Amino acid sequence: MNKPIIQITSEPIGVGQERACYQHPDDDGKVIKIQKGDSDKQTRRELRLYKTLARRDFNGFTHIPRYHGRVATNLGEGYMVDKIADYDGAVSKSLWWHFERGYPVAEFEPYLDQLKQYLLDNLIVFSADMGRYNILFQKISPGQARLVVIDGLGNHTAINWLDNNNYFAKGKINRRWRRFIARLRGYSAELMRAHDASPKMLDAAYRKSGSANGALRQ
Repeated sequence: MNKPIIQITSEPIGVGQERACYQHPDDDGKVIKIQKGDSDKQTRRELRLYKTLARRDFNGFTHIPRYHGRVATNLGEGYMVDKIADYDGAVSKSLWWHFERGYPVAEFEPYLDQLKQYLLDNLIVFSADMGRYNILFQKISPGQARLVVIDGLGNHTAINWLDNNNYFAKGKINRRWRRFIARLRGYSAELMRAHDASPKMLDAAYRKSGSANGALRQ
């Protein structure tokens, strides 16, 4: 028996280069990503990663959304993942949102260190185009937060059969992380100069040791 087609009538809550992200109309805790044009490279790349994680019986979805399968909608086929929201229900804000409002990248140093270690520990390779829009700062309680990668997951290169090899996967993650951090530093510094702004600090409850004007570790 065919499942009913999900009717999406709302505006997207996020739009990327290849896909738009919509609130699931019947489940507040999920979103549906739908391809905008002909290219489905990002979707295929991410689905390969989720299949790999499923083969490992992976269940540690703390810094990436959990995948819930393909769905049919009135806007075309989509795939369903967890919505990344703060403890108060609001959709979590991206690093770029914070940079635009004067929060320098140094404020997020401990969270970036935590994210990097998570990717290394779980051999989660990310694309070279992962950036400031793709990472959300999720406030999971009034005093706890974490970074969550919502796009740019998976390997964009044709040769990816070594991504399950501990040595090669970690080497790739470390190389891409260095380039990613360099880009983040550049974006943050450029915005601070453009707005001639004094650096803001995160609320005290979310500040961690080492986040005040420290040099971001690579």
